[in-house]
Amino acid sequence: MPSNAAPARLAITTLDRAPGLRDSVDELITANMPVFMSWESPGNWRWHHLYERFAAHQLCVTDERGALVAAANGLPVRWDGTVGGLPGGADDVLVRATDGDLAERATALCLLSVSVAPEHRRTRLPQLLLERARTDAAQAGWRGLVVPVRPTGKTRYPVIPMSRYARWRTPGGEPFDPWLRTHARLGAEQLGLAERSLVIRQPVRRWEQALDLPMPGPGQYAVPGALTTVRADADGTATYAEPNVWMFHRA
Repeated sequence: MPSNAAPARLAITTLDRAPGLRDSVDELITANMPVFMSWESPGNWRWHHLYERFAAHQLCVTDERGALVAAANGLPVRWDGTVGGLPGGADDVLVRATDGDLAERATALCLLSVSVAPEHRRTRLPQLLLERARTDAAQAGWRGLVVPVRPTGKTRYPVIPMSRYARWRTPGGEPFDPWLRTHARLGAEQLGLAERSLVIRQPVRRWEQALDLPMPGPGQYAVPGALTTVRADADGTATYAEPNVWMFHRA
């Protein structure tokens, strides 16, 4: 069986072939993320374009009943192969794709999200989706797969700068973070940081109500599920600028 073939009883398809899975993809992503991650940002405003313009790059894994158990959301990007030429992050990728970075000029595939249902997280589905996306990039003749990775373990260390966290290693020399480690084991190269990959600015009151966390004055607040602190300002707004780590899987 090829390494990017689905396990027994599971099947991989794409959203252009199974458009009826669109709502299930959204539900799975939402269930895997903190509530604030779906709030308005330059990229989130444009997320629906993934389904409308890039459905062939929305990977879906279904079980024997046809229910969605995993998904990966990607889109073509134009990238010159240099660290300096990387987009600013997830928001920037979506803005460029929507506002002018046309798919026919693409040189790489960018994967913005990998979501797996809880009961399947101990399987190889995340690796399978990454391998399938890399294969798709290779078949398109592109450089490979670039991913603004959201390190899963970083939520436990919100006050540690991402620049330091991304360099942490296990005693065996592998990345300390489990999701970064998964990418590294597949041969991915860590290129750099997207310090403001996703930027969400909302009224303090909305943060307080959604998180049941009072923000009585300006300052930095540790928020459950966030990779770094949320900054509350004197004007009554609070901003979350999520840092990600760029990983590159060569085709």
